Order: sequence, then C-alpha cells, then structure tokens
Amino acid sequence: MTDVTQSPRRPARWRYALGAAALALLGLLAIGLTREPGRLPSALVGQPMPAFEIAYLEREGVLRSADLAGEPLVLNFWASWCTSCRQEHAQLIRLGQFSETSGAFRIAGINYRDDPDRAAAYLAREGRFPYPSGHDPRGRLGIDFGVYGMPETFFIDAGGIVRMRHAGPLTAAVLAEAMPRIGVTP
Repeated sequence: MTDVTQSPRRPARWRYALGAAALALLGLLAIGLTREPGRLPSALVGQPMPAFEIAYLEREGVLRSADLAGEPLVLNFWASWCTSCRQEHAQLIRLGQFSETSGAFRIAGINYRDDPDRAAAYLAREGRFPYPSGHDPRGRLGIDFGVYGMPETFFIDAGGIVRMRHAGPLTAAVLAEAMPRIGVTP
C-alpha cells in the first residue's frame, strides 16, 4: 500500500493578482464617482477658441467663428439623440432670450454628429433656440474643441479665449459661475 500524504494546498498566485486587480479597479471607480462630471479638464481653457466655418442647421449660410468674435460667447454642443440635452433645453432658450434682450453676449449652438432631419424635429418638438445652430455632422469641430460627451458648453471671452468648459446640462448655478468669467453679469 502506498502512503499518500496530503500537503496543504497553496492558492495559486494568479488568485492574488486577480484580487489585487479587482481592488485597484474598485478604488479607481470610487475615485471617479466622487468627481463632478462638469469639472472635467479641458486643454482649451486659457487658449484661443478654434476657428471654424460650418453650415447652419436650419437655414442657408455658414456659421463662422469670425462673425462671433469680439463679444463674449456661449457655445453649446447638443444633439437630438442626447438625453441630457433635453434637461438643459429650457435653460438654453432662456439664455438665448437674455442674450437678445441684454446684448451683453452672443450664443450659438453646434448640432453634433446628428441627422439634420432629426435635429429639426427635436427643435420643433422641444422649442426652437432664439439663436443659430451650426451643423457638425462628422464631429470635426467637436474634435477641435475636445468634445467627448453631450452636452458640452464653452464660455469664451470677448478676446476669443476659452475661459470655462462645462460637461453636462447647464443649470442656473453653472451659469452664475461661468458668465462672470466671460465678463457677463447673469
């Protein structure tokens, strides 16, 4: 008869490595959840706004950055497929009306990677903006601005320098912080 002695089993090293990797991933996720998404960094803050010329969404002609220069500017990237864009829509309409009546700043929209017919249907359903929107069907302008989520809004001063970027729906609190940065009293 053979003597079979059992030695204590040692866990495989891969189990330790897998456990450590899972803990590291959970730690990164926990850190990410504590950050405010609207505070994502932007390489454009403090830099000149990228120059652009894109077709208008619902009318003939071209929206040019040069035509918007010389005044503070709020530039909002939006899309009909964007659920969060619906949350800020009424705020953007009010902001556009304030721009018209005060004359203190300009506002423009950039319809991002969207079908123009769907974008027009969205505006007909939700309400038209009292300011122009350009159409960026392939997202090229979005790349120039470093856009990676919808909606995103850039606040540009009269000298053409990007002073703030906000990712996510605009709120009164965000505007109260952002507008003074471009020289506009909310």
